[in-house]
Amino acid sequence: MNKIILISCVVFMIASCKDEIGCQECHIAFQNANNEEVEYELGEYCESNLQDLEANGYELTEQQIVGNDTIPAGNYAPSDIHCDEHAE
Repeated sequence: MNKIILISCVVFMIASCKDEIGCQECHIAFQNANNEEVEYELGEYCESNLQDLEANGYELTEQQIVGNDTIPAGNYAPSDIHCDEHAE
């Protein structure tokens, strides 16, 4: 009986880990007037929220000031969103 419980737990843990993609720090990669990349940090996204962000992009509802650059409000495509090892 103990072997069955142990095997069931191991199978469940392996199956659960397969779909887990973890968490990533993400940012908008905006090209300024000098064609330099300016990063606006979005924070940490996990699991399905991370997948959604990378698939659909991000809507920035208010312009943001980063240093001397203004990142305009608007919809940013998935190609403009970089998340840790998923970058570029």
